[in-house]
Amino acid sequence: MFSTHPVLLKNLLNDVESGKIKLPDFQRGWIWDDDRIRGLLASISKGFPVGAIMTLAAGSEIRLKSRTLEGAERGAATIPDSFLLDGQQRLTTLYQSLVYPEAVNTSDSKRQKVKRWYYINMRAALDPNTEREDAVISVPENRMVTADFGRRVVTDLSTPKEEYRQHMMPSENLLDSMNSRKWMLGYLRFWEDSQQPHPEGSPNDFFERFTDEIQSNFAFYQLPVITLTKDTPKEAVCLVFEKVNTGGVVLNVFELATASFAADAENFSLRDDWDERRQRLHYYGVLRGLEGDQFLQAVALLKTQEDRRRAHSEGRSGPQAPAIGCKKRDILNLTLADYQKWADKVEHGFVEAAKFLRGQYVFGRKNVPYNTQLVPLAALYVELGKELDTAVAQERLARWYWAGVFGEIYGGSVETQFALDLVEVAGYVRQDTLPRLINEANFLPERLVTLRSRVSAAYKGVYAIQMKYGAKDWITGKDLDIATYDNEHIDIHHIFPVHWCQNVAKPKVSNRLYDSVINKTPLSAATNRLIGGRAPAKYLDLIRKAISPERPQGLEESLEAHWIRVGNLEADDFATSFVARGEAMLSLIGKAMGRDLGSGREVFQNALIASGFPNLYLDDEKDEDDRSEGDEEAGEAA
Repeated sequence: MFSTHPVLLKNLLNDVESGKIKLPDFQRGWIWDDDRIRGLLASISKGFPVGAIMTLAAGSEIRLKSRTLEGAERGAATIPDSFLLDGQQRLTTLYQSLVYPEAVNTSDSKRQKVKRWYYINMRAALDPNTEREDAVISVPENRMVTADFGRRVVTDLSTPKEEYRQHMMPSENLLDSMNSRKWMLGYLRFWEDSQQPHPEGSPNDFFERFTDEIQSNFAFYQLPVITLTKDTPKEAVCLVFEKVNTGGVVLNVFELATASFAADAENFSLRDDWDERRQRLHYYGVLRGLEGDQFLQAVALLKTQEDRRRAHSEGRSGPQAPAIGCKKRDILNLTLADYQKWADKVEHGFVEAAKFLRGQYVFGRKNVPYNTQLVPLAALYVELGKELDTAVAQERLARWYWAGVFGEIYGGSVETQFALDLVEVAGYVRQDTLPRLINEANFLPERLVTLRSRVSAAYKGVYAIQMKYGAKDWITGKDLDIATYDNEHIDIHHIFPVHWCQNVAKPKVSNRLYDSVINKTPLSAATNRLIGGRAPAKYLDLIRKAISPERPQGLEESLEAHWIRVGNLEADDFATSFVARGEAMLSLIGKAMGRDLGSGREVFQNALIASGFPNLYLDDEKDEDDRSEGDEEAGEAA
C-alpha cells in the first residue's frame, strides 16, 4: 500500500520542474511568508530534517485532476507520475527559492505581498557565533534594500560584483552545479583582481570551506518520501490525508470527489455545482448548516440502494449483493454520471425535508436538533415521493424523526444508521413495519432534568414540541407558528427568571434546576422584556396590563398552553411549578416518540432523585457548589 525511501532534494525539484510531480487540483495555493522561507533554507543549510513528504502514485483507481506547483508551469503538459499529498508548502518553497529563475512571490511580516530574492551570507554562515537564519537574507525584486523611505541604500546586490564583494551567494546557485561553478569563478576572479585582501585569507580556501560545510548540505540533502502505491484504496488516501495534512487543505471526501469528477469531465466542477445548489437550499433556514459531503451521502445512499435492487433482480443476494451505504468508500465510488443522475432528486429531497421540519416547528438552523438526520430524511423523500403526502405517512415519519432526536441517536458515527433508515422507515411508511430505531430509542426521565445546554439535540427537541403541541404567545395569544416565530422574535426563555432564582427566592434555587429546559418555554421578545428578572407574581401583573381587554382570560389560557398553572406563578412557587411542568414535558416527549415514558408524580420524583435532587430546594452552601453549570442563558436578568 505504501513505501518509504529517501530521495535527493535535487531530484525531487527536477521532477517538480518537469511536471512529473504535480498537485491534486483541490490543493490550496502556496502561502508561506518570507520568514518561513528563510527558516527552511537555514535548516537545509545545516542538514537538519524538515519532515517527510507524501505522494500518491498516478494511475490508481483514484482519478484526479492535477496542476503544477507554483512556478513550475513549464511542466504543465506532462502527465504526472505522482501527486503531492503532503509537503506542498515545503517543496514549493524549495523549488521557488532554489530553482525558479524569477523573484519569489511571498509576503512580509505585515502580510503584504512582496517579491524577494534569497541569498546566503557565506561569511555569516561559516561563523559559529551567528544564527544560521541571520545568514539567510532576502532582498526586494531590484536586489536593493533601502532606508529612509528609499532615500538611502543599505544593501546593494544588483550586480554580480556587489554579490562577490559582500560574499552573498544567490540561493539559485546552491543546487545547480553549473550556475554554482560559474558564480564561483566570478567570485574568485573578483577577489584576485581586488585591491583589498580577502577578509578570510585565501579566497580559494574560503570557498572550498563554504562548499564543504554549507553548499554540500544542499547538494546531498535527502527528503524522506512516503509513496502511496497504485493499489491504495480511496478511503485510505482520504483518511491519511486528513491526518497528516494539517498545514494545508483538509482532504475531506467532498474535495476528493471534486477532483475525481473533474478528471471525468474537464468542464464539470462539483464545487461550482454544489455552490449553486447550496444557495438555493439555503433559502430554507434549517438547511443553512448543510455541507457538501452530506449532499453526497444522500446521493450515495440512493445509488447503492439502486445497485442492491439491481443485484436482487438478477438473482444475486447475500455477499453478492452490494450493501446500501454512504461511507467514504461509497461516496468515492460515485462517478460523475451517478452524481448527475441523482443530484436534482436529492436537492428536491432536501427541500421537502426542510418543509417537513417546518411542520415539526423546527425553525432556523440553530434549532435543528441533528443536522446529520437531514441526510436520511432527504433520501426518504426521494425514495417515497408522493407516498409521504398522506397524513398517516407524515405521522409515521414524524414518529421516527422524534425517536431519533430524543433517543439522541444521531450524535456519533451514523452512516450505518442512515442505511437502516432508508430501508426500515420506508418499510414503516408502506407496511407499518416498526423500524428498530423506534423500538430501541429511549428517553430517561432524569435526562429531562439535566437538559440545560442549547446545543443539545434533545433540548432543541423540547423547544420545538412545545410549539408543535400548542404553545401560544402570552400577550397576544397567537399560536407560535413560523410567522409568529419570525415576526415576534420567539426564543426559549426562563419562566422563573435567573435573577429571581439567584437573589430573591428563599431559599435560593440551584442553577441546575432553574437552567433546566423544564424552566424554559418559547416566548416572544416583548413578553420576555416584561418578565425581566422579576418575581413571577410581579411580572404577571405587567403582562395582564398588556393583554387586550377582549381577552379577559387570555393570560390563563396562554399559560395553560405552556403547561404552566397560573396559581403556581402567582405564589412564586418554583418547586410545585417545576414538578408539574416536568411531568407535562415527559408526556409531550412520549407523545412525540409514540411511546409511554411513564406518568405521574412518582415517575418524575424518581427522576429528580436520580438527578441528585431528592428535594427541589438545596441549602445555600450546597447551592454555591452547583453555581458553575449554567448555559449561555444563565446571565438573563432584569
